[in-house]
Amino acid sequence: MAATFLERNFYTTSSCGVCGKASLDAARTVARWDVTPDDVTFSESVIAGLPERLRTAQKVFDRTGGLHAAGLFTPTGRALAVREDVGRHNAVDKLV
Repeated sequence: MAATFLERNFYTTSSCGVCGKASLDAARTVARWDVTPDDVTFSESVIAGLPERLRTAQKVFDRTGGLHAAGLFTPTGRALAVREDVGRHNAVDKLV
């Protein structure tokens, strides 16, 4: 039996989906699209190279030195899209 004083229930305007949930199971949602597992894999070398590929694609960071980035890459490591913002979550939101 979980102690109710340990539950976190509040509203927030920006979060990863866990904030405000009483448990990780409560964070699970139903997607509007098919989320069935697929056969896409990334090699270790591609994964290891993604930070540098992302950094290379950060054009605004080159000028300011102070932005976060999020990127969408193919399994071969080709960047499909890169977005930057002062906040990590904002960069991800822009990418999505």
